[in-house]
Amino acid sequence: MLFLFYLGGLVLIFDFLYLACRKQLARPKELMSQPAKMKFIVFLSSIVMVVSVLYYGNYKFNHPEVQQVNMEISKPAGKMDSVRIAMIGDMHLGYLITRDDARRMVDLILQQQPDLILFVGDILDSSIEPVLEQRMGEELRRLRAPLGVYSCTGNHEYRFEAEQKIEFLNAAGIKMLRDSAVLIDSAFYVVGREDLTFTKRLPLSEILKRQHVDRSKPVIVLNHNPHDIDEEVNAGTDIALYGHTHHGQAFPGNIATRLTFKVAYGYARKGNTHIYVTSGLGLAGPQYRIGSVSEIAMLNVRFGK
Repeated sequence: MLFLFYLGGLVLIFDFLYLACRKQLARPKELMSQPAKMKFIVFLSSIVMVVSVLYYGNYKFNHPEVQQVNMEISKPAGKMDSVRIAMIGDMHLGYLITRDDARRMVDLILQQQPDLILFVGDILDSSIEPVLEQRMGEELRRLRAPLGVYSCTGNHEYRFEAEQKIEFLNAAGIKMLRDSAVLIDSAFYVVGREDLTFTKRLPLSEILKRQHVDRSKPVIVLNHNPHDIDEEVNAGTDIALYGHTHHGQAFPGNIATRLTFKVAYGYARKGNTHIYVTSGLGLAGPQYRIGSVSEIAMLNVRFGK
């Protein structure tokens, strides 16, 4: 579909340029008189250009970038003055993202030697069957960090076999935070929110209250969908982390996501809240990154004294 979309778009552009050069924009029937040789050249050129773009897009998917993001929080975090966090979103392990891909992704995460690993949901794609068949849990169990490995749920965790998927991830060593919080090394909190698709999802303020979160310590919130970043900001969150958007995956999807979300990709700051929306490490659907990147975000966080 992407091939046909790009091919059709290029042919239309070439036809427009042909009519513009001949000053016949008001007479599209002029295209009927276009020489056969020119039609062939235009069509062949369009195919070469589209194939080249798709090849580059697949290369971008298979060669993720590591983004270095620096954040400073005024709150003290006990005896801890800084922490390096590997933030990962949207791996989508399944039929299209195979065990070989999972191995490559896990290797890249471990190469960063993070203190803490945080996922923002959609670790698994729609079906758990290929994950089990390919024993991808063996790859996930290799993930280790001194301060632990945590994740919130994403919408794909809730597409079919939701509880089985969440149990699988917990068993693989990824602690799933479901509208709950954990105090890391008596220094700061990580709060994981249920995905929007979960009908009993709690407001963030209620989670913080029920989990007895001490607001004098830094608070990091994992929330798959950045549809309402103001909720995290208004709750006094220090760092709010999101995924879901994929930054559109392929053009013009990147434009569409920027029109849809206040923050569709990357770093932003609102008040005292640091915000990062990752484009994700994996993909849903065709494996092309055009106008977006596959990435790991390394958050270099410094705390106050």
